[in-house]
Amino acid sequence: MRLALTGLVLLGGLLSAACTVSEVVSEPPPDDERPQLVPPTPSPAPPATERPKPLAPPAPSVGDETFAEVVYVLMRDRKFGLWFCTGTLVAKDRVVTAAHCLDPKMFVTYEVVAPLAPSHPSVSASNPMLFGGDFEVVENPDIGFLTLDTPIALPTYAKLTDVVARVESGEALTAAAMVRTQEEPEAPLAMSQHMPLTSTVHLGYTHGFGTPYFSNGGDSGAGLFLVENGKPTHKLVGVARQPEPDRDLDHFTRIDAPFLAWYAAGGT
Repeated sequence: MRLALTGLVLLGGLLSAACTVSEVVSEPPPDDERPQLVPPTPSPAPPATERPKPLAPPAPSVGDETFAEVVYVLMRDRKFGLWFCTGTLVAKDRVVTAAHCLDPKMFVTYEVVAPLAPSHPSVSASNPMLFGGDFEVVENPDIGFLTLDTPIALPTYAKLTDVVARVESGEALTAAAMVRTQEEPEAPLAMSQHMPLTSTVHLGYTHGFGTPYFSNGGDSGAGLFLVENGKPTHKLVGVARQPEPDRDLDHFTRIDAPFLAWYAAGGT
């Protein structure tokens, strides 16, 4: 018996904290069947002294606004092990998250839970759509979306927002992400500190944004929201990809013009 904990994988030469498995697995699959998203042996969480930068005090809201569009994405693999990521509702039936959380070679069912929405709805989702080629290649984006089988009605959904030109021109923008406070499938959510938003194109991430390193396990797919006038907005500018502690970076796939065109065409 082995317990798979935080998934730390070598992705494009960098350590990445991917979605997290939360169940006991009886036997590891053969090498030729093992998904590349997880290592063959467990990896412990870092000691407390090495944890990422702290979040703001755990709370479901920021100011007077609740970010009810932030959701848990729960996936089951072909062995029926439970994994989890984070996502963002951008419409009543669409959740944007990381492509590696949607890998159809690995996952067979998806559930979306909206913990900050009225009645805390939990619905099945299907038809995973992945944008831009192999997400394990850093030059490619790591983003996609699911379609909910039952819509979730909210007063506000996140707005896909392209700030690429502003960041690349050197404009000083800040952003924040709503993420888990613990590495558990349905841990309480909290907004991160406001962080400077930078380009990671010079590091080979053609579709990349970066922030100072802050994330914990299960944050893959979390939305990055633009901060304006000192407050996070509902403008979704990026999706969490992987951390790189050695560079003090969290990597995000940015919302850019190619993705917006692909999304508007229904992912085709």
